[in-house]
Amino acid sequence: MKDVTNNFLETIEPVYTPGTINFDFEAFDKAIQKAVSELSNEQLDGLEYNEIKKEITRYKSLYDNLERKRKDISKVYKNPLVEFEANLKKSYTPLKGLLNTLREKRDEIEEHQKMLRVDHVRYVFEEKCELAGLDKDTFKEKYNDFSLKGCFRTNKIELKKETVEKIDTLILAEYDRLEEYKANIDMIKEHTHEYELPAAPYVRELQNGTPFVEVLRQMKKDRDTAIEVKRQAEAKKQAEAERLAEIEALAKQSASEDIKAVNAETGEVIEDIKPAEETPSKSIEPYKINLLLTFHGGEKQWYQFVKLLDDNFVNYEILK
Repeated sequence: MKDVTNNFLETIEPVYTPGTINFDFEAFDKAIQKAVSELSNEQLDGLEYNEIKKEITRYKSLYDNLERKRKDISKVYKNPLVEFEANLKKSYTPLKGLLNTLREKRDEIEEHQKMLRVDHVRYVFEEKCELAGLDKDTFKEKYNDFSLKGCFRTNKIELKKETVEKIDTLILAEYDRLEEYKANIDMIKEHTHEYELPAAPYVRELQNGTPFVEVLRQMKKDRDTAIEVKRQAEAKKQAEAERLAEIEALAKQSASEDIKAVNAETGEVIEDIKPAEETPSKSIEPYKINLLLTFHGGEKQWYQFVKLLDDNFVNYEILK
C-alpha cells in the first residue's frame, strides 16, 4: 500500500491574510453627538423650511457616502471568500467519493471479521453443548453478545479466557436446570401414578412455566377432590342398594302375609285367605271377590301390594 504519510494532501490548507480597515470611530461619534446637540428641538423650531432641507441633504450625503464605502470594502472581503468556498465545494466532491469508497471497504472488512467471530463463538458453544448433552442451538441468541471485539484476543480469532469462563458458566447453569427439570418430570409421573391421576396436564403446566411447588400443590388438591368424588359415588351406590334391598324385603313380606277378608258392612273378618296356588289346568275361570283391606304398614305397603297384584296379573278396582 502506498505510503501517504506527510504528503501534500495531509499538509495543504487555505491561508488567510487579514487586511486592515482604518476609520476614526471616536472622532466620528463626537462629531455626530455635536451635530445632534446643535439641532435640538428648540433650535429646529427656529430653522426655516429650506434650512431644514439643507441639513437633511448634508447628513444624507454623509450617510450615503459611508454606506457606499462600506459596501465597497465588503466586496473586497466577501468576493474572495465566496470564490474560495465555491472552489472548495467543487473539490470536495471527489474527496467525499474517496471517503465513501474507503468506508464501504472498511465496513466490508469489519463485517467479514464479525462473521468470523460469530462462527467461532457458534463453534465453541456447539462443542460445549455437545459435551454437556444439550441441544447445539440452545444458546444461538447469545452468539452476537460474545462476538464483540472485546471478547477476543487482540488481532486474533480466539476468545479471551474470561469469555470462555462466562460461556462455561452458562452451559453448566443450563445443564443443572435441565437435570432439575427432568427430575421434576419424573416426580410428577410418580405422584400421578400414586394419586391415580393423568400425568400429561401437570407436565404441560411445568412446561408452561408454572413453579414445580405449585404443580405439586395442584396435584394434591386434585387427588383430594377425586377421593371425595369417589367416596360420594360409593355412598350413593350403597344407599341405592340398601333402598332396593328394603323394597324387595317389604315386597316379600307383603306377599307372605295372609290376606284377611272383611265384611264391608260389619267389619268382621270372614276368613283367612292365602295366596292362590297355581294348579295345572287348561282353563281357569276368573274369580271375583269384594274385599276391604287394611294396610298397617301405611301407604307404602299399599303400593307394594299393588305391585304384587300387577306382577301376578290380578285385576283390581278401587271403589269409592
